Amino acid sequence: MKEFAIGIALRAGNMLMKEFRALAPEELRYKGKRQLLEFKDKREIVTKTDLKVNDFIVSKIKSRYPEHSILSEEEGMDSDNQKSEYMWVVDPLDGTTNFVMRHTFFTTTMALLKNGEPILGVIYAPYTRELFVAEAGKGAKKNEVRMRTSNEDRLNQSFLCFAYSHEKKSLLRAIKAYQHFEFEAQSMRHFGSSSLELAFVASGRVEGMIITPPVRIWDVAAGMLMVKEAGGMITDFKGDPKRIAYNGLIASNGKIHKQILKVLKDKRI
Repeated sequence: MKEFAIGIALRAGNMLMKEFRALAPEELRYKGKRQLLEFKDKREIVTKTDLKVNDFIVSKIKSRYPEHSILSEEEGMDSDNQKSEYMWVVDPLDGTTNFVMRHTFFTTTMALLKNGEPILGVIYAPYTRELFVAEAGKGAKKNEVRMRTSNEDRLNQSFLCFAYSHEKKSLLRAIKAYQHFEFEAQSMRHFGSSSLELAFVASGRVEGMIITPPVRIWDVAAGMLMVKEAGGMITDFKGDPKRIAYNGLIASNGKIHKQILKVLKDKRI
């Protein structure tokens, strides 16, 4: 299943790159039936490329593993095999806004869950040709080289990322987090691709990441496994690893985790 997922991610990435510089403005549309009427709708872009790559990935999974269930960002949960112990979680294009802007931070990401727990995660950044892969109990690699999280243990010397959903309350909470962590940490950045930012934590490029709730599983399932397998830590804003979808996500190298939690608590973020 690992080789299958890698092959699909690479082919999907090639499809994205083919369209990357050719995307026309008229190809854009917005998610939701009431287009442009609500805050969440006019900020959440989807392109024909998202849909094309999603159809490709889903069709390949159904052909190879017809007994597995599939949850994708573009289609939601499929109606078949909902009781299967295996579920593929897919985001064909994480970082759609970046993609539209011709910004290079975007990925194809997919995870395989067994009884609700990630056992395989693949994140492919096609512009830089970086392939991040994690297997439960077997570690995480970038382009076949073992990844480890950073050894930095001081928050004030750490680089952090942050992300948020398209709900206004999530954005406002993220702004508050940025307002404090930009001074508590060395620096804080928002790159616009949660999967890639989690891969950065796993590879030691940054020390931590904060995602304000609600947290969407297709954005984080592969990256969460990657961080854990690289030696890092994943919890919600209260230090609980079980309620991330509702209480936000902290991914870190583990060494600054308590310091992040303390700032969140003290500043009431």
